[in-house]
Amino acid sequence: MSHDKISAAARKRMAETGEPYAAARRAVIRERQAASGESPSPGVAWFAISYSDAWEGRLSAWLDTRLFHSGPGVSGVQVDGDQIRVRMGSFKLDIPRSSVHSVRRSQARVGRTNGVHGGHGRWLVNGSADGLVEMTIDPPGQVSPSIDNLFGLGLSRVDELTVSLADPDGFIAAVGQH
Repeated sequence: MSHDKISAAARKRMAETGEPYAAARRAVIRERQAASGESPSPGVAWFAISYSDAWEGRLSAWLDTRLFHSGPGVSGVQVDGDQIRVRMGSFKLDIPRSSVHSVRRSQARVGRTNGVHGGHGRWLVNGSADGLVEMTIDPPGQVSPSIDNLFGLGLSRVDELTVSLADPDGFIAAVGQH
C-alpha cells in the first residue's frame, strides 16, 4: 500500500474514530498486514518509519517504494523479546535488546535530509525530521555494506542510532519494557 493510500486511510479513520494521526496510521498498517497475512506474531511490536508530507518526504517515500521495495508501510523497526530489527531499503540492523543502554526522544536537528546516513558509529535512519528517537548501543551493532551505505568497505559499527518513527513514544515504551 502506498504512502498516499496509507495517509488517506489514516485520515479517514481519524475522522471516524477521533484518534490521533499516529494511532490511526498504526491501525491502518496493522489492518493491512492482517489482511495480507503479514501480521507479526504475538509479543512482536512494529513501529513504522515516519515520512514527511513535504515534497522531500514524498520524494523519498516514492523512491524507496519504487527502487528498494520499502518506504511507508514497509520500513520500520520491529521489537520482540530479544531483538530490535531496523529496516529501511537495503539497510538492515539487528540489535540485541540487552545492548540498548538508553532510548529517548532525540533533539537532533536533521533538516530536510531523508534516508540512511552514518559514520564514526553514529547513524540516522529517517523519512522525516519528526518523531526522532535516539538509542545508545553497547556493545556496538554492526551493519554490512549495502546500497544505503555505499562508502563502507566492511562492517560499520553502530554506537548510536537515531530513527524517525510514526509512534516514537510507543517505541520508547516497548523498548523500555525489557
